[in-house]
Amino acid sequence: MVGLELTYLCEIGRLAIEPDAILSELRRSIDLRECDEPFGTVVSLARGLSWTRDPFDRLIVAQAVAAGARLVTRDVTIRENFSYATW
Repeated sequence: MVGLELTYLCEIGRLAIEPDAILSELRRSIDLRECDEPFGTVVSLARGLSWTRDPFDRLIVAQAVAAGARLVTRDVTIRENFSYATW
């Protein structure tokens, strides 16, 4: 989901760096890995995140919840509503 959202942000001009470059750097610098949880599990968790209407945000936070992982994000709304988010 992170890769898809980065692609979307690049397409609409909110991101100037190519998504693959960002993902490669994050894999190298913070050991970013893809979520191993079944997508159905992630969707079930995302349905309960009613503090946002953004489907990308719901799925990305749900992936972090499912993995018990920290989430690095600049998004203030996510940081205010998900205690394992940081910037």
